[in-house]
Amino acid sequence: MIFTSVEFVVFFTVVLLVRSRLRSFTAEKWFLLVASYVFYMSWSIRCGFLILFTSLIDFLVAWTLGRMDDSRYRKLLLAVSIVMNLGVLGFFKYTNFLIGTTALGLTWLGIGLTPAHYDIVLPVGLSFFTFASMSYTIEVYRRTIPPCRRIDDVLLFVAFFPQLVAGPIVRAADFLPQLAHRVRATALDIEMGFAQFAVGAVKKIVISDQIAPHVDLIFAAPGNYDAVTLLQGVLGYATQIYCDFSGYSDMAIGVARMMGFRFMENFQMPYSATTITEFWRRWHISLSTWLRDYLYVPLGGNRKGTARTYVNLIITMLLGGLWHGASWNFVFWGGLHGVCLAIHKAWMAFHPFASWNAPRPFRTAWSLCARLLTLGVVLFGWIFFRAESWAAAIQYVTRLMSWTNTGTRVLSPQILLAVAAVILAHMMVQKDRLWSEEVADRAIPLRIVAYSCLALLLACLAATDAAPFIYFQF
Repeated sequence: MIFTSVEFVVFFTVVLLVRSRLRSFTAEKWFLLVASYVFYMSWSIRCGFLILFTSLIDFLVAWTLGRMDDSRYRKLLLAVSIVMNLGVLGFFKYTNFLIGTTALGLTWLGIGLTPAHYDIVLPVGLSFFTFASMSYTIEVYRRTIPPCRRIDDVLLFVAFFPQLVAGPIVRAADFLPQLAHRVRATALDIEMGFAQFAVGAVKKIVISDQIAPHVDLIFAAPGNYDAVTLLQGVLGYATQIYCDFSGYSDMAIGVARMMGFRFMENFQMPYSATTITEFWRRWHISLSTWLRDYLYVPLGGNRKGTARTYVNLIITMLLGGLWHGASWNFVFWGGLHGVCLAIHKAWMAFHPFASWNAPRPFRTAWSLCARLLTLGVVLFGWIFFRAESWAAAIQYVTRLMSWTNTGTRVLSPQILLAVAAVILAHMMVQKDRLWSEEVADRAIPLRIVAYSCLALLLACLAATDAAPFIYFQF
């Protein structure tokens, strides 16, 4: 059951209708909890018990943390939660990767070994609900929030269906207070939530799903295409993953808002960033801030000297890359961004143009160059993120960088139009403004026209086969 399916529309309609009829707040929360598990178990019944297990363990750990003052035992309890969550994550995502890497290392040492491979089914959205659950115990340990007295609050927080399988990563400190009292969506919430859902649906099934087959074709055999087609492929993938993931986030935020709940924004025009640091402030914001607050800062952040700051940045992004998948491609992708973040931080410390009062045309040209450089780094990284193997990524980069004319040239109108649409959106929409909060200030006729255009796009240009969201695999 995905957001763009008829089944979800029916499911969500039933949830709204039944919830509106429940008079007891406790009954309402239990109903939402059951509905969330039904939503998740539409993929796998067995994996639903995994969410229940992690949620129960973290509830008990946090409950005990709230009644304990001894710092040593508190650290031990927090370690239990972290080890349990990361252990579950590691087993499902990294078992085969670790076995294969160990076998490769032994082979280099002259010890021949045929690695075993286990058919381990990765639960949908495992990384998302694991990180959400960990945020609860960490915040209770830090005494940022009190432990929940009611188990249904914790279970619902971890399993709440809008954000369950692909984010945004909702934190306990942000969501649990919304369960302290009964929330109801206003007419404005319903309108804004529906509008954001519709925009997300357009991104997903009008843009991302339409170009996905064309991008897949290019990345499946990069050796068959010339450099122009390969450039088109990486631009297409950058567009595809942005529209796919930000589209899901928009729909999740919209669904939650139609029920009266608020989630943080997860994307803010990331491809218009002028630095790699700014890119990560605008791309997958819930993950980048999670890594910052729960990994980078505990490592020491920028408090232990310049060299240690750079090391902490690289370690954080390496682990962020590994979070995305058990592959050296993801490790390289994370390492690339970590090194670039460190370089940018060093550049800002040096900053030869801090007091540069050049004429506006020169500053505009400088800003344009900075945007192109940042985008170039991001696009280079996407090749390794998307390629099916390390060898395929190297082949892709080699043929693209050499600007080879050998191979087939294919121009996909779908990719070119999608890329143009995303570029236009990044140019027209101010990245620091949340349009969903400003629509209500527009005249009603203008809003009707905008919603009609969204409906027309969905009716006329939606892909016939809705593909699973890319981040379901993470």
